[in-house]
Amino acid sequence: MKTIPIGTEQINAFLNKKEEIGLKKETIVEYGRVLLHFREELLPKTELNKDTLQQWKDRMISEKKFSVSSINRSLTIINQFLDFMGERNWQTSCIPAQKMQMELLEREEYIRLLQAAKRKNQEQLYFIMKTICVLGVSVRELSQITRSFVEAGGGTISLGSKDRTVVIPSTFRNELLIYCKKKCVTEGSIFHSQRNKEIHRTVILLAMKQLCVMADVKPEKANPRNLLRLYEQMQEELQKKVALLIQQSYQKILEAEDVLILAEEMGQ
Repeated sequence: MKTIPIGTEQINAFLNKKEEIGLKKETIVEYGRVLLHFREELLPKTELNKDTLQQWKDRMISEKKFSVSSINRSLTIINQFLDFMGERNWQTSCIPAQKMQMELLEREEYIRLLQAAKRKNQEQLYFIMKTICVLGVSVRELSQITRSFVEAGGGTISLGSKDRTVVIPSTFRNELLIYCKKKCVTEGSIFHSQRNKEIHRTVILLAMKQLCVMADVKPEKANPRNLLRLYEQMQEELQKKVALLIQQSYQKILEAEDVLILAEEMGQ
């Protein structure tokens, strides 16, 4: 069976090609991280064949450790690598959104995960979970939460070609600043591995699952994607409340205007 290598040389050549066509630095870093992680999961094998990616995809679906969007993002990047290596026919389609349903995390369960992290003195994990849930920041964006970003109370977060503004609530900002001072973080990202490198999603996922017994949370619920879902749910609820308040205020204005019009008519 035909095989192709997936080594540092091939990955770097692929990334250099992406840099030549003008991809952003953050995107290229993400591509490299995905490919290196994919290669690590294949060990001790160091080569790909026509079935490798499909087998990996099937395993991801059965394990249910990652969200559909995360798996599909990895598939897209690996498919591009296969195309670069001249094996487009080895590519695998992405997963339809309805294919894999992940059990949602309740807000009370999120609180218990935070409490468990505190009790186990896992401060970095505590603040990573809270940063994702409070700010709506994905794992890939965590490296952009720097000391200066926290001091400024927020700023612009970039992912690929998309930019958005993130504002840190004052109480959480104070928490993060105390954490930075305690960990002697004076510059750069406030979250990093023991080797001062970017933290991989898998490390965060495994650390969250280790809290589940103490927090009384099902392991399949403990993942970064569910933290993001909690943020999105809260934003939707707040937007509905704001929309209701606007409608109620508008109704009062109209009623006040009607009273003025009626008073004018009665005075004539």
